[in-house]
Amino acid sequence: MEYTYSQYEGDALREPVKSPRKWKVFSKKFGKTNSADGTDRRDAATDREYDEQSRDSPAQDERTADEKEISLLNDKGNEFFVRGEFNGALRMYSEALKLLKKPVVIKSDPGAGTMDAAMRRFHTARLLVNIGAVHIRRECYEDATSSLELSIRSSKLIPDKSVHYYRSLEVLSDALENLGLVYYKEKDLTISLVMYNDALDARKACLDLLEQKWKNRIIKSKDEIRKIKEERVACKMELASTVQQIALLEERQGNIGNAIQRCEEALAIKKEVSPNDTLDENSFTLLNALGRLYSHRSVGWYKEALNNFEKVYKVKSELHNGEDHLDIVPSINNIAYVNGELGNYRQCLNLSLRAIDICTDGRGINKETVAAYTNKGYALHNMGDDKGALSAYMDALEYLSKCGSDVDLMGINLHQKMAQVFISMGHVDEAISSIESLIEAKTEVFGGESKELASPFRELGDCYELSNELDICLKCHTRSLRIYKHHNDKEGAAKQHNKIANIHKRKGNREESIDHYMAALWHSREAKLPSTDPTVADTIKNVAAFQNSQNRGGMW
Repeated sequence: MEYTYSQYEGDALREPVKSPRKWKVFSKKFGKTNSADGTDRRDAATDREYDEQSRDSPAQDERTADEKEISLLNDKGNEFFVRGEFNGALRMYSEALKLLKKPVVIKSDPGAGTMDAAMRRFHTARLLVNIGAVHIRRECYEDATSSLELSIRSSKLIPDKSVHYYRSLEVLSDALENLGLVYYKEKDLTISLVMYNDALDARKACLDLLEQKWKNRIIKSKDEIRKIKEERVACKMELASTVQQIALLEERQGNIGNAIQRCEEALAIKKEVSPNDTLDENSFTLLNALGRLYSHRSVGWYKEALNNFEKVYKVKSELHNGEDHLDIVPSINNIAYVNGELGNYRQCLNLSLRAIDICTDGRGINKETVAAYTNKGYALHNMGDDKGALSAYMDALEYLSKCGSDVDLMGINLHQKMAQVFISMGHVDEAISSIESLIEAKTEVFGGESKELASPFRELGDCYELSNELDICLKCHTRSLRIYKHHNDKEGAAKQHNKIANIHKRKGNREESIDHYMAALWHSREAKLPSTDPTVADTIKNVAAFQNSQNRGGMW
């Protein structure tokens, strides 16, 4: 897989987790809940006074709890969460959860009495999401999974006729997304994607319910209209965010077409909500993601990618009055990468040198420096300067080690490009070492059965063939073949069967060779490859030669 060299790895799945939200207190108006302080949806970053006097006031009855007391505990937990004091946050949320087990008096609405079962389940689900968020930040993923699964269960118990059903869908979405993040961190990308898709369904149900509520209202005061409009905007923005996460997960799994579709969907939702707004950070992230996907070698929409990257560059450059600010370097790196893919190697080199000058001008070390040196190396390699390319890649690796571990997407691409240079220079042993590092890094990032490993194992096999170590060569190509078959990639399997057949032929293994040629032929037909395809043509030629040798009774 080829990536645009910029801050792509930070987009792989955005952090932080779904932040704990402020407490919602009951209101009969609109048949929904509102914030305790009379405002709408907020996240944990919203400041709130912690009223110690109210916190210490005695409850009406030891057998009951005051809703305001629970609200204050939740909000204090949010304050701890924002400051990174996760033990304090967990304590506050847990105390609030304990109080919910008692009958809760709703003092904010004198006619409401006590919480009904649906309202209790909704608030319990919200607190469990908050607790799950704390466990994720503390990297206690087993505890996080337990809390989030309980939250999901509590949310699903709320009937669709309940006034709390809309909010239950909202908290269900957050719980599913956080659970998806847990699975992502545990490298189970398949289940992670399932969780995010379930969250998307819940968010769509939220929006449908809100639209239905909007259509069914007979009397709409100005205040009602304003609040419902704000809620619709917030709901659509949450929907766009979830779609964006799904796009990034699809990309991580190599499903580039699906990722493009999801990114375009998220961008369309954002434009629908704010058609005249200037680009914000989320829009920058989406445009960069789309540019990265368009410029993927399996897609090759380089002009479209360049258009996206130049849009971001133009806005960011204007923000800094055209000066060479560090904030514009990601855009320069992205534009340099696309120019390299378009064959404009001199332009790619010039842009890379400009990015390097900005990054190394006493501004500290960051991964954009790595990106710039990598693009420089790519340009030099394609201009015939392998020594200069190798030097640039080595500089990139050095900067990457200073930024942290090289087990990320930047490190993966660096090892891959270095291997290409080593092969070009005839340094097979160094190429093998780079590809082995590449496989180790990809296994760490994508998992041991990822389709992303098929190509590196094939390249490793080619290197061992160059060094005439055919037994190891066969093992590498067989590993690649198994990965392609695991992902039902018939074209990849056809090419690997053909490759393995050629190696067996070279070793004089007649029967093994023809078995793989026949398998290559079958997979080629299943993949609907044309007879002009090099793999198909070579396979047909060798099968015909084998059959002719049998008819003559001679050697193949």
